[in-house]
Amino acid sequence: MPYPAESPSLAHVWNLSARLLGLLTLWFGLMRPLPFEQAALARLLSGYAWLPSPAWAESIGWALAVLQSAIGLALLLAPRGRVRKGAALLAAAYWAAGLALLLGPAAWIHDPPYRGFPVIGSGQTLLKHLGIAALALGLYARERGCGDGARRALYGLWLGQLLVLVWIGLMKFTAVEAQGVAGLMRASPLFAWLYGPLSEQGASNLIGAIELATAALIALWPWRPQWARWGLWAAVSTYLLTNSFLFTTPGWQPGYGFPYVGGTAQFLLKDLLLLAGAAVLALSAPPRRRA
Repeated sequence: MPYPAESPSLAHVWNLSARLLGLLTLWFGLMRPLPFEQAALARLLSGYAWLPSPAWAESIGWALAVLQSAIGLALLLAPRGRVRKGAALLAAAYWAAGLALLLGPAAWIHDPPYRGFPVIGSGQTLLKHLGIAALALGLYARERGCGDGARRALYGLWLGQLLVLVWIGLMKFTAVEAQGVAGLMRASPLFAWLYGPLSEQGASNLIGAIELATAALIALWPWRPQWARWGLWAAVSTYLLTNSFLFTTPGWQPGYGFPYVGGTAQFLLKDLLLLAGAAVLALSAPPRRRA
C-alpha cells in the first residue's frame, strides 16, 4: 500500500513532531544519570519482581541515558534516511515497552477504598506511551514510505488519545484523583477560580466530564472525521493547559529547578507529544479499509 499524499500543513506537523519527540527523548535521557532519577528508577525496580534488582539502578540508568540520548539526537539532527528511520523505530519500541509496566502492582492504587485495577496511580504516565509509540511509528512509516505502517500509526494515535482521555477522565470522578489534581489546579490562575463555586470533587468532576466529552468526539474519527476534529482541537487545548502547570506548581524537579525534569514534569511534558498526535489526526483523513 503506497504512502498517502500529505498536505503541506500535515507534513509540517509531522516534521515538528519528529523534532519534538527527539527533544523530549533526549531531555529525559540526559536526566537519567542524576541522583533523583536514579532514586526513582530504584523505587520502580523494587516494585516489580520480574525486573532487575534495585542495585542495578545506576547501571540501567546509564544504559537508558545512552539509548534515549542517541535516539533523541538522531531524530533532532539526522536528515531523512536510514539513521532517522532507525531512530524512529527504536523510539516506537522504547515507548511501547513502557506499557509493560502496567502489568505490575506498582502502577495501581491499593489504599482503601481502592483495590488496584482500574484505579490507576503512577501508571497514568504509562497510559500516554501508546500514543507516543504510535507517533514514533508514524515517523518510521514516513521514512519508509509505507502506507500500511501509516495506517497502523494513525489508528494507534487514535486509540492513544482515547486511552488517556477516557481512563484519566473517569479517574477524575474518584476522590483520590480529585485530591491529586487539586494541588495543581489551586496553584493555577487558569483553574483556581473553579474552587469558588465548586467543591474539590465538583471541580474534578467538571474536568472529567469535559475530557470524556472530548473523547466521545474523537471516537468518531474513523467514521465522522469532521466531527472528531472538534474533539481533537479540544484535546490540543487540554494538553496546552496541562503544560501550564509546569510554571505554576512548579513542575520542575524540587531542589534543582529548570531545566531538570523529574516525574511530575515528565508526566506533563509527555502531553506535548499527545498534542502532536492529536494535530496529526486532525489534519489526516481516516485510512480507507482494504477490500
